[in-house]
Amino acid sequence: MALRTLTVDLERGHARQQLPATVERDYLGGRGAIAWLLWSHLPADTPPLAPENLLIFSAGPLAGTGAFATGGFVVGTRSPITGSIGYSWGQGHWGAALRQAGYDLLIIRGQAPDWCYLVIDGGQVRLRPASHLVGRDTLETNEAIRADLGDDFRVACLGPAGEAEVAYASIVAEGRYMAEPAGPGAVMGNKRLKAIAVRSGPPIAIADERRLGAAMDVVRRRVESSQLAAGLREIGSGHLLTQAIEWGGLTAHNGRDAHLSDGVGHMRSSLAMRGKRDSRGCDGCPMPCYFDTQRRSGETVPLPELELVAGFGARCGISSPDTLLLIADRCLRLGLDPASASAAVAFLMECQAEGLNLSGTLPWGSDEAVLAALDRLAVRQERRDMLSLGIGEIADVFWGGAAFAPQVKGLAMPALDPRALTEIALAMATAPIGGDYRYAMAYEELIPDPPAWLPDEPSHPQAVKGKALRLIWHERFAAMLDSAGICRRLGLMAYQISPGELLALITATGSAVSGSDMARIGERIITVERLFARRYADNGALDELPARWSETPLDEGRAAGHMPRLADLLAEYYRRHGWGADGNPTDERLAELGIKP
Repeated sequence: MALRTLTVDLERGHARQQLPATVERDYLGGRGAIAWLLWSHLPADTPPLAPENLLIFSAGPLAGTGAFATGGFVVGTRSPITGSIGYSWGQGHWGAALRQAGYDLLIIRGQAPDWCYLVIDGGQVRLRPASHLVGRDTLETNEAIRADLGDDFRVACLGPAGEAEVAYASIVAEGRYMAEPAGPGAVMGNKRLKAIAVRSGPPIAIADERRLGAAMDVVRRRVESSQLAAGLREIGSGHLLTQAIEWGGLTAHNGRDAHLSDGVGHMRSSLAMRGKRDSRGCDGCPMPCYFDTQRRSGETVPLPELELVAGFGARCGISSPDTLLLIADRCLRLGLDPASASAAVAFLMECQAEGLNLSGTLPWGSDEAVLAALDRLAVRQERRDMLSLGIGEIADVFWGGAAFAPQVKGLAMPALDPRALTEIALAMATAPIGGDYRYAMAYEELIPDPPAWLPDEPSHPQAVKGKALRLIWHERFAAMLDSAGICRRLGLMAYQISPGELLALITATGSAVSGSDMARIGERIITVERLFARRYADNGALDELPARWSETPLDEGRAAGHMPRLADLLAEYYRRHGWGADGNPTDERLAELGIKP
């Protein structure tokens, strides 16, 4: 089936089209279709913040059907943070609504003369003024648009940070689901597009309901018996904090040492002991993994995720659970990627401690200073606040800052320390989007019993054996989940979907895909993204880690004295991908995958 595409030019109007059938055959849909479009249709000289840059939202062929955990979306663009391909992943129901409205992909181009929002109601597509929404946070914007249009609309929007052109502004769906990591949110803000509202419709019919139901039943039974899924159902990704701390994966003072406060060390239990926790998730999902809780004041706030606790808690020194709840709420309402925000704050804290930053506004571990800094990001300044820049750009301001700025290729490194977790180190160094391991969703080193379907034997988190092969497996599997439209948290963070079940779910849509086809489609997507990064990234897309995380070992904890052997890892990683020793895909490999260079 040809992929149905809606292109909206914010200056000239909109058009409907279908992509060639070969795109569905070779890339499936979802993220795969975004990669193909950016590689084949975005001119090489297009600056990320030019009106001509494409902002592409996509949901895979399972989105909008009766399958659970398929309501999310992927949004891709040429990232202003890295110059390379940039993705954000969002959960919830917005992606399902897009497909139910009749579109597999939504392409935004141009720049509106003033703030507006887009309404998609089946065949009706229109732009509406959004001046009355400017300054409203993501929850308020969601509520205001639905009050105007109706409760059967799903809304993805920017908060004040996106309006203020913060480099790591994020898109938030339905007032609850943050699309991370950063990049596309800044492009959406530059286009002056405050929100996209899509009317939900009835579920889309699927070719083989019996096969779909059988595969979902297997996944549901696995979830019901899984201890890992039970932990994620209790407090979301924060469940992984215990293993991360045990292996030395959380470090303090921007990674300078492993001296965690007692508050951070016990944060998993502190979050689990919060009062009433309301779970949120995709319709029918057996493992809802987003949670709201209440502060002592009675205010409802989101429960902090793993990356937020690791970043603001360990990396910045915030040990109060109540303050982390406030930070989670600020990030959601303002529309800020927590991993990038905490990386920027921690870096400026260290610069201040070392006498490089004389502003005096960000001492280590100050609750008040961090909250005040986040609030400043909601206001557009006549002279840009340094904190509003991406971490790669901030690092260039301070002499010697590149050595301890937590970023790769310009994108922030989430705060799991790569010196403790070898596969995550390799994922950070090689991801074409920049230094975020969530590109491949490789959490297996934090899982006591990884699933048997992973290749090779499991090894110690700080060992080298098997890590390149297992990372490549994660990359391919993540690419297929994203292209099919299945929640990567259920499929990878929780490891509740096996390759066989993924294949059954995809073929239930009528797609004639085999197991070997899945591997080839995943590899094709990864290779196109690699080509994009190597050709267009601002800094040449070198596969490396900053000096602190590649040259300076920790002095205590289970990761003491260990450094990731990146040269050995990269050599095997390139070889197993079929790339050259320099990390570039070879002409032979491109021909084998049917990719035009």
